[in-house]
Amino acid sequence: MRFLLFLLAGVPAMSQGVVTPTESLRFQVINPEPKGTLTEQLERAESKVKGRVYRYRVFVRPEADVKPFSITLRAPVLTIVRVAALPHKDQKVSLEAVTSGGRNPHGLVFISGEGVTSNEATPKVAPMVTTALDNVNKALHAAQLAPPDVLSLTCYISSLDDIADVRKLTASRYPKAARNHLQIPISFGRALVECEAVARAKGAVGFLSPEGLPKSPNFSHVAGVSAKKLYWSGVHTAPSCDEAGVRKMFQDLAASAKKEGAALDQVAFSYLYPNSQQGTDLIRNIRFGFYSKERPPASTMILFNGVENANACAAVEVAAPVQ
Repeated sequence: MRFLLFLLAGVPAMSQGVVTPTESLRFQVINPEPKGTLTEQLERAESKVKGRVYRYRVFVRPEADVKPFSITLRAPVLTIVRVAALPHKDQKVSLEAVTSGGRNPHGLVFISGEGVTSNEATPKVAPMVTTALDNVNKALHAAQLAPPDVLSLTCYISSLDDIADVRKLTASRYPKAARNHLQIPISFGRALVECEAVARAKGAVGFLSPEGLPKSPNFSHVAGVSAKKLYWSGVHTAPSCDEAGVRKMFQDLAASAKKEGAALDQVAFSYLYPNSQQGTDLIRNIRFGFYSKERPPASTMILFNGVENANACAAVEVAAPVQ
């Protein structure tokens, strides 16, 4: 788990979550042909998604007008994230979808973003990707899994200069996975790679922080879900940048999850989006009033900017089993 600078876009109000059948979930990545307008590319991507859609996560360039997205992308959960760039210079959108049509009889395993950083900017990130994927494999091994079990892999990288090599690398490691590669903006003079994954379980896994990976009290590297149903929340945003606002964000998330039979102390994966050090500190101080400290979820902490509410400095979305 590292801090990444993302821009989380505001979208019209939608459902605050959806309950899905764990054993039949499928993960898809659609990168449309890079020609035409944003709307044309979005429609082209949406047309290629197969099955019933439960959740979309859409990556767009910083300048994109996202207002029409909720009309084109009809799904219970829609998250839109602005990134620095997409793999092709004319590509305007990248679409990740959680749908029906999969086969996971023993459940799923979530793997936290495994990150590699450098204090020197480098246009060639393939060597860093290799290290990140080695760490993903350590997490898989702890769950008694192997690379062919990976269903979804998303790598956030600080440069696209050697994207062809990065794609070859991830394809050779995880040939059966839906793979995505996105450029993230980070501080000048630094480089970063972060790869997160979802895999098909072969048995009960639980929450693990295996040897050979950095230990943290704030997240688990591996979180297994064997429950028959999985809850995906919508994005919840703090109404104000103070303790009361961030606490209300988690309270609202907890209430939405409870309505669907899920609980925050059982969360498998947590996406946390602070937009400042203040937001980061508030999340750290408050989240374990809701999450389990003894069994922290797999997690990604992402610095973001540009939510619809100018007073907000934190947002969150989760995946949690329904008991």
